[in-house]
Amino acid sequence: MGRCVLIGVFDSGVGGLSVVKHLLDRFNSDIIYLGDTARLPYGTKSKDTIIKYSIQNANFLIKQGIDALIVACNSASAASIDVLKEKFDIPVFGVIEPASKKAARFEKVCVIGTTTTVESKAYLKKIKQFNDKCVVVQKACPLFVPLVEEGWIDDEITLLVAKRYLEGIECDAMILGCTHYPLLRSVIEKVLPDVYLIDSGESLAELLEDKREIFEGNGELICYTTDSADKFSKLGSMFLGKRFNGVKLVDLG
Repeated sequence: MGRCVLIGVFDSGVGGLSVVKHLLDRFNSDIIYLGDTARLPYGTKSKDTIIKYSIQNANFLIKQGIDALIVACNSASAASIDVLKEKFDIPVFGVIEPASKKAARFEKVCVIGTTTTVESKAYLKKIKQFNDKCVVVQKACPLFVPLVEEGWIDDEITLLVAKRYLEGIECDAMILGCTHYPLLRSVIEKVLPDVYLIDSGESLAELLEDKREIFEGNGELICYTTDSADKFSKLGSMFLGKRFNGVKLVDLG
C-alpha cells in the first residue's frame, strides 16, 4: 500500500469541522483544514467574492501538498465548485450534490441555509436533476450561525428563533444546508419532529464510500485559521466533538 492521501478541507469558519468529523469517523482521513474565520460569513457575500476567497483557500491548501479538495462550506460549494473543478487538477468535492441526491428520494423537501446558498438555488437545481417531480421549498436561516458560534445550542432563544423560521413548513425531508446547522439538530427536531433531517457532511462521507482508497488514512488533522487560533480551538471542539491542539494562524494575503 502506498502513502496515505492528504485531504484538504476549507470552510468560511469552524463549521466545516462537522464535515471533517464524518471523514475522521468513517475513513480516519489525513486532513489539512483551513477555516477562513477572518472573512466569515461567506453566506452574505457576493458570488464573485466567494469565488475569489475559494480560489485563495484552495491555492493555500494545494501548496501544503493535498491530493484532493473538499469544499465544506455550503455557500462556497454553491458559488465556486464548478470554477474550482475547472481550475485545479486534483479531485474537488462539494457538499451540495451528495445531500441533493439523498433528498431527491422524497416527495417534498425543504432546504435551509444561508442567504447566499438559498438565493443561488443550487440545492433546488441539483435536486431537480435527480428527481424533477420533487417539490422543493427553501428557507434562509441566517441567525442560526451566530447562535451556534455563541454556544447557544440548546438555549431557549435558539428554540424561539427556530420556531420563527420553521414552524408551518410542510416537508418530508429537510437539508441542513450549512455546516453549522447539524449542531442544531435537536432544536430543529423539536420544531419539526416528523421531518427527516439530511446532514450535508454526512451525505458527502456516504457518497465517498466508493472512493474509500482516496480517503483512508491515519486520522491526522492539521488546522489553519485566518483569525484567532484560540477562538477557533474553543469553537472547533464543539463541531469536532473533542479538543484538539496545534491550530496555526495563516495570512492568505
